[in-house]
Amino acid sequence: MPQQPSPFKDIALWPLPHIAIVSAMGMIFGFDLGAVFINHNVVSDFYLIADSRSDIVTGTYILGFIFGVFIAGYVTYGSGRKISIISSITVGSLAIFASLVAPDYSILLCSELVIGFSFGLYLISALLYNCEIMLPNKRGLSLMMIPISILIGTLFSFISDYDLYTNPFMVFIVFFLINVVLVSIATVKLHESPRYLALIGSSDAALSVLFKLRHDMGMAARELAEINECCRGESRGFEFFLQNTIYRRLLAFLCITTFLFNIGGVTIIPYILMDNIALKMVCESAQNCYFTLNNNVVYITFGVAFIAVLLHALASEHNKRRLVVLYSYSLGIVFLFIAALVSMFESSAIFQFALLVSLLLFIIFTFGAFVVFITVISIELMPIRGREFGIAAIFLSHGLGVLVSINFYAPILHLYGFTGLLTFGGLVSLLVLYFCYLYLPNPGKISLENIESRILSSEAFSKINQTPTTHN
Repeated sequence: MPQQPSPFKDIALWPLPHIAIVSAMGMIFGFDLGAVFINHNVVSDFYLIADSRSDIVTGTYILGFIFGVFIAGYVTYGSGRKISIISSITVGSLAIFASLVAPDYSILLCSELVIGFSFGLYLISALLYNCEIMLPNKRGLSLMMIPISILIGTLFSFISDYDLYTNPFMVFIVFFLINVVLVSIATVKLHESPRYLALIGSSDAALSVLFKLRHDMGMAARELAEINECCRGESRGFEFFLQNTIYRRLLAFLCITTFLFNIGGVTIIPYILMDNIALKMVCESAQNCYFTLNNNVVYITFGVAFIAVLLHALASEHNKRRLVVLYSYSLGIVFLFIAALVSMFESSAIFQFALLVSLLLFIIFTFGAFVVFITVISIELMPIRGREFGIAAIFLSHGLGVLVSINFYAPILHLYGFTGLLTFGGLVSLLVLYFCYLYLPNPGKISLENIESRILSSEAFSKINQTPTTHN
């Protein structure tokens, strides 16, 4: 007998319009992020400050992001996902406008702080929303659409032919109109996350939303029954973290690993390339250096990051996510040690080109693996009663890791040189790879409730890798 088509596959794409709306909102934050790096020298000239002080803009943005992630856990816990997304986009758009017309340096810093805060709030709420409304078949792709959209925004900022600080109104009006349309559609069309509704006791509203998303009352009822089973219990958030040992150990592993990812160079090495500090130290003679201070390394780095996320999004859809992280990160470490070896030779055009290629390949593999780790695997592993708290804690560790890396990479460069910095990053990366090999679970393409049940019923969270599933 011919096999009947699975209704599970037939309806898998129905929530995609909601996913696309939420993901597209992130482009404006990517646009601002790209503008920060593009106009690094412009900021110094426009506000008549030293180049070293222009780095404070990046640090202020990261501090705002950390604070926004911290607050996002409480906002999404009490107010839900939809209102958090809409409010973060609205505040972020106004803050970007303020940064474009900032008359002095202090107002620019305040604006970037608010932009970073709004970005952190948007990122957490958008990841929660996309994860909770999508079926397992395309859940990984829906989560990866958020970083893809953010990087599209950065690329758009690169190809836009304008002077950001002399024509701010034209740039702002275009993106403001786009955001007005997206926010209007989101306000009218987006449904609240059914899992959040079930968690706060609104089962009827959750069933109604599930029916609109699944177009099948029987499937919606079964899914709601699984959700309600996982929602049983009075403890949520930090209280659930204190009471559940498995969840506590899982979250500690994810937070520590996320922090070590950053210390290993997954974000600081792209930052070094764009900031040109390491290149100036390696290229002592401008005549023999492949790079110049007015080069396209910033554009290439963000372009490579976009390619990395896009390729890893496709790879994670057709392979086990755990294996994608392990294999890709292993290749990235190999290219990092190759870069460290190349950096030991005398500066010349060919060695600088080889160094650039090695570092770009490192970015492709490690950055892509890290995005899969933090935006897909980590989100899928969080139990429903500790999801907001857990995701906020993971991204807080990410923000702290970026901040620590930015503050300490320069002293390491001065003490041990560029080769020492790359070697240190490679050793830390090997430690991260070892931890992931031993403990990183593979959630598989099953429902979030089944993943939670497998984790919380096991002796250790890493044991779920030993439990076969037909949807991996």
